[in-house]
Amino acid sequence: MNYRLEGSQVQDFRCDAKKHALEEHPKEACGVVVNGKYFRCRNVADNPENDFILEARDYIKARQNGQIEAIIHSHPKGGKESPADQKACSRTKINWHIYLTPKDKWLTINP
Repeated sequence: MNYRLEGSQVQDFRCDAKKHALEEHPKEACGVVVNGKYFRCRNVADNPENDFILEARDYIKARQNGQIEAIIHSHPKGGKESPADQKACSRTKINWHIYLTPKDKWLTINP
């Protein structure tokens, strides 16, 4: 699995995802990218400060706009990707982008 921190190369969807993450703080925000656009999803995890689960109806609604290109979520406390993030990214076979809130940085995980 490859991953890297990205600083100055900002993709359009990241602005919307960052705004969502800041609004949801201290909970993890989550969403998906379809056709280069960020779609917010509700986090229905039992412990949203430490985990995320995309709300299925939000995911389906976004999917109606095209193919899911990436999964997005935030780490409000910072830190690199978790083993669960790595495993889930491999299963979905699409890139995952994680916004590290305290550092205002992005981490990308490739499947």
